[in-house]
Amino acid sequence: MVITRRLPWLLPVAALLGLVAFVGGVIALFTLDNAAGSLFLITLGLVLLLVVTLRGRITLESFEILGAKIKVQEVVRSRLELAEAAGIEEGGPAPVVRKQARALQQLVGLYDLYAYIRKTQTLSSGRTAALDEVARRMQAAGRAVQFDPADVSTWFHQGDDALRVVALNLMLARAESRDFLAVLKAITEPRNNFEQFYGLGVGRVMLPDLDSLERRLLTDAIGRAQRTRRFRRDAPLMRLSAAILAELDRPRGPQES
Repeated sequence: MVITRRLPWLLPVAALLGLVAFVGGVIALFTLDNAAGSLFLITLGLVLLLVVTLRGRITLESFEILGAKIKVQEVVRSRLELAEAAGIEEGGPAPVVRKQARALQQLVGLYDLYAYIRKTQTLSSGRTAALDEVARRMQAAGRAVQFDPADVSTWFHQGDDALRVVALNLMLARAESRDFLAVLKAITEPRNNFEQFYGLGVGRVMLPDLDSLERRLLTDAIGRAQRTRRFRRDAPLMRLSAAILAELDRPRGPQES
C-alpha cells in the first residue's frame, strides 16, 4: 500500500479511528434503537483495524460507488473486444456486436450527461426540458439496438439514480425489456421525480398486457404515491398517474380478462 509507506502516521490514526468506531458501534447496538447505524460503525471499525493489521497483505479493489456504471463500461469493453476478436466481415456477428457496443457507449455518455445536468442545474423548467431531451435520446438508443432484458433489469435494481433512469427509458423503448417489479419500485420507492415519472410511463405502456393481479398492484402503488406531498405538488406526475388510473378503471373486454 503506497499511501501508508509515504504517510506512516496514517496507520496509528486509522487504528485509533477503527477502535473508536468498533467500540462505539458495540455500545450503540445495545443502547440505541438504530441497529443499521450500529452495524455500520462495527463494520467500519473492523475494516480499518484489518487494514492496519494486515497492511500490504490486504488489497482494497474498489468501492461500490457508481458500481453499476462501471459494470456498463465493462459490458461496452467486452462487446468491443468480442467484435474485434471475431474478425468477421460485414453481415456476420461482429458488426452486430460492434453496433451494440456503440449503443452502450452512447448510453454511458447519456448517463454522464443526465447526472451532470442534475448536479449542476437548479430546479427549473429548463432543467426539466434538458433531462427530458436526454431521456428521449436514451429511448432512441434503445430502439436502435436490442439489449439483454436481464441486463436492463439489473441496471435498474442495482444501479444508482442515473442508471435506473437509463434502464426505465430502455424499457420504454423496447417491450421485451420491461420489468413490472421495476415499475412498482420506481413508483413507490423512487430516487427522484424523474425516475417516478418514467416508471409511470413504463407502467402505462404495459397496461394492455397486465393481468388482474398486476393491475391491482399498479393501482395500489399509484394510490400510495399520490398520497405523498411531494407527488401531489408535481403536476406532470399527477396528470400521468390520473390518466393511468382512468385507464385501469375502464372495463376490460372478455379477451383482455
